[in-house]
Amino acid sequence: MKIRKRYLPPLNAIRAFEAAARHLHLGKAADELAVTHGAVSKHIANLEDHLGFPLFTRAGNRLSLTERGHKLLKASNAALDQLGYAIARLDGEAIEGELRISVPPAFAANWLIPRLQAFRQRSPTLRLYVLASNRTTDVLDDDIDLAVRFGKPVWKNCAIRLMAHVRYFPVCSPKLLAHPPGLATLADLAHHTLLFDDPEGENWKRWLDHADLRQVEPRGVLYFQDFNHILAAAREGLGICLGDPITTGADLAAGSLVRPFEQSVEDLGAYFLITPQLASPGARVFADWLEAEMVSFMSSTTAG
Repeated sequence: MKIRKRYLPPLNAIRAFEAAARHLHLGKAADELAVTHGAVSKHIANLEDHLGFPLFTRAGNRLSLTERGHKLLKASNAALDQLGYAIARLDGEAIEGELRISVPPAFAANWLIPRLQAFRQRSPTLRLYVLASNRTTDVLDDDIDLAVRFGKPVWKNCAIRLMAHVRYFPVCSPKLLAHPPGLATLADLAHHTLLFDDPEGENWKRWLDHADLRQVEPRGVLYFQDFNHILAAAREGLGICLGDPITTGADLAAGSLVRPFEQSVEDLGAYFLITPQLASPGARVFADWLEAEMVSFMSSTTAG
């Protein structure tokens, strides 16, 4: 929906509201904006008249935001940040401030961190807080500016970008292949331990069905909740796990893991990038960089 400009309140009123809402004090807002207390009060009154609902509740000199006031403050911060960022880019200035991103631990360790220096060189004044989480609900809580998740796009009231569909395949340590019983054929999987990343082994069941190995019963099963632990177990030769190019690409390139078979299955989930509808300038820049990095990586993986 396109908002007609005549419905937008004056910028001075938004600035006065944002300052007052941040300080919860008209006098402090007036000092910050270098205007009088009365000017701030008048701007806020005009804004409330324009919108048709109150933004503050008042008890003497004390202010508190209404529910709609909280929503407008969040939107105002994002909009003013965007405007400041656009002006800064015109002057060639770097983005400053903090950026809180939430990513799955395995994605961070095996894909993001090896590429993060390139982003820091491009935006050296942006302070990054990388928080590890696999949580699939309320992913933007705790003041998170941007999240990466694997799964299905079920998140509401946010902006979602598809980063990558992936296919998964078995990987194991080279030393597991070097000793009997080895993995000369698909049927040899029955002599090995399978490493599960889901308690019921549904991903392995899908892969085995795809390989026409529905009747294969592995020698054993090990389940790990954290995918980094699964990869560590696979490197140690404890069993065979399923991986994708993003989580196992570095290990495959280094030779610490190998693909004993070429069969792969497209995962039912995908990697998604999630931001608030009004993303901060830092989140927009990081999202654009992350998306470009992923496109380049997946293109090279496909080409390989």
